[in-house]
Amino acid sequence: MTRYPTSYRSLVLTKAGLGLAYLWFCWDFLRINQAAWKNLHALIPGPAQEVICSDPFLNHIFAQLLLFISQPLFIWSYFLLSPIAVGLYVWGRHRWLQIVVGLWIWLSMAAMSAQASIFMSTADFWLAWCFILHVVAGLVTPRGEWNISQPAFEKDLWRKNPVIHSEYALLIVILQFTVYFYAGLNKLIHGWGEWTSGVAIQNLSYDPSMRDFARDVPIPYFISLVLCYVTLAQRLIVPFGFFIMRYRGWAVLILGAMHVGYDLIMQVAIFPLIGVSCLLLIVPPRSLALPLFSLRSNRSTRRKTSLKSVAPSRATLPQKVVMAVIVGLLLVEPAIMSGYSLNPPYWNVKLATQLHWIMFADGGVQSKDRFKIAVKVHDPATGLVGYNEITDLPLQYLPETWRTRLYVKFILLQATRAHEASSAQVEATGYLENYIKTAVFLYGTEIPRQPPAEQLLLAIDPYDKKSFPP
Repeated sequence: MTRYPTSYRSLVLTKAGLGLAYLWFCWDFLRINQAAWKNLHALIPGPAQEVICSDPFLNHIFAQLLLFISQPLFIWSYFLLSPIAVGLYVWGRHRWLQIVVGLWIWLSMAAMSAQASIFMSTADFWLAWCFILHVVAGLVTPRGEWNISQPAFEKDLWRKNPVIHSEYALLIVILQFTVYFYAGLNKLIHGWGEWTSGVAIQNLSYDPSMRDFARDVPIPYFISLVLCYVTLAQRLIVPFGFFIMRYRGWAVLILGAMHVGYDLIMQVAIFPLIGVSCLLLIVPPRSLALPLFSLRSNRSTRRKTSLKSVAPSRATLPQKVVMAVIVGLLLVEPAIMSGYSLNPPYWNVKLATQLHWIMFADGGVQSKDRFKIAVKVHDPATGLVGYNEITDLPLQYLPETWRTRLYVKFILLQATRAHEASSAQVEATGYLENYIKTAVFLYGTEIPRQPPAEQLLLAIDPYDKKSFPP
């Protein structure tokens, strides 16, 4: 069975939600690119300075291609055409047009983030794959059945809300299953101690992603312990309910509540929007829904009745092979990525195709850490020696967006490595070096009548709500 039963309204609302998330993405990265055209380039190495793949020739080709498709004219084109692309995607007519639309949206995401990949979140890769799978659905749907399995938007169909069996819905649900399941598995791989001992939630209460009212709120250990195991169950057990009609409604209710909760207390922007949009596909159609404690005989009767009208699949052998390869990739690649978490392939990031679901996997071991940069100064008038903090000066180059914390978190990671034996990794990326140089430059040019800097101090300090900005 290569199709997933869902309702027509659920499919349309899912596509509308994903389209809205794409528009949000375009708006964020338009502002980031505008900042890069001004001063942000001083902080972020360009594609030509990054090692995208190990082969020098291919690396040069990649870099030049990314530079070409991320020119200002193209960035504005992606942004201005994004509402049209979303409209066509939700409209859904004509299979080959939908393949082109899916390719356009995916490639525009890769292009808009090409010179600012550090601002990409896990949710962005999830979103990109939703559109890649739209292309795959166009390729694997049997000839003449596109309007049956992925029907276009029509008022009459919206009113009737029929049950549909969709290849695209199946691919989206498998993707969502892997996002949750491997997010839970990676918590056990990379944060076993924190999540199983119950301190992960306490740690994350200090994380910069928390909203102001929730940050630094003390959480009793017992509550943290319970929430840690609830989180693991939500990731490792609940997603299996996506494929059992009896439990689909419960899975949607549990995970939907989780996403709403995240949105209320954390600044995770498009992540809940994508999650809830995809969960709508899992809401069981009314004619197929089963009560949790219904009798087996009733379930069998209803299941047979609802499937009589389902047309048999007439997919060709190449279509079956493509479907099998993509499903295998969705299921296996995240497991491979879990083994290479410290050094994943960078070209996956640049092409927005990374299948690495590792949200808060370390259990918040660094949530309390903040980095500081200070300059040692000597005041000739008083003869006193002091330190002036310049940590936040470079942040004025960044647009005010939730994605700023992704950049700050990466700089913290680089600063932490700079204190370890693996500091060569810091020199190779250039992000920390650029940040420090920019901070010193701004200290000397924008702060009047300050003593000249004599020495730099880089420190990793515990979080202090009073001395650190949100």
